Amino acid sequence: MTTGSDPRPRPRRGRGRPRGGGGAQTKERILAAAAGLFAESGYRGATMMAVAEAAGLSQTGLLHHFPDKERLLAEVLDRRDRLDEMAIGERPGRGWERFEYLRRLVEHNTTQPGIVRLFTALAGEAIDPEHPAHEWLLRHHRRAAALIRGGLDEAVAAGTADPETPVDRIVRETIALMDGLQLQWLVDPGGVDMAGDFADHVANLRTRWER
Repeated sequence: MTTGSDPRPRPRRGRGRPRGGGGAQTKERILAAAAGLFAESGYRGATMMAVAEAAGLSQTGLLHHFPDKERLLAEVLDRRDRLDEMAIGERPGRGWERFEYLRRLVEHNTTQPGIVRLFTALAGEAIDPEHPAHEWLLRHHRRAAALIRGGLDEAVAAGTADPETPVDRIVRETIALMDGLQLQWLVDPGGVDMAGDFADHVANLRTRWER
């Protein structure tokens, strides 16, 4: 049983370690700061010191949470995907429902220019096989392709899409359109209706191939 305060001296926090250093809030602050800097300067242009300053930490405090820049990038990209999934708040569905899911995602992205800028900036850099985000970019496009292809295959099997539907071509065109619209929208947000153009693409596909 204890009464009063413990007279033993308490260990002091290490220099550079943020108060509540293991907290989820600090980690989220770091990820948000890094996402903004990666979007603005690219992965190679943003330094760990700049991330630490943007997050209100010393570099030592940042390294307590993220020992290296590659690990920080990986979590920034995972966070981006989680935010997209949380915003939509539902599963992609089956068949043609998957295109409606993508339409809602594109519409949501019009409210998230920072997230779109992050993807576009890193995608340009990550074409290089030596870039730390290269494998993530491959997985990202493969997941998108699998989602679209799976929906079309399901629609064909269910009799709600023409058996002659050019699945592979539609997969490539849809991904190219999504990525290309993002770039054009960032350059000219007032002149490019990203959500509307993608919705037209989905409508045209369904008019042509849905049964």
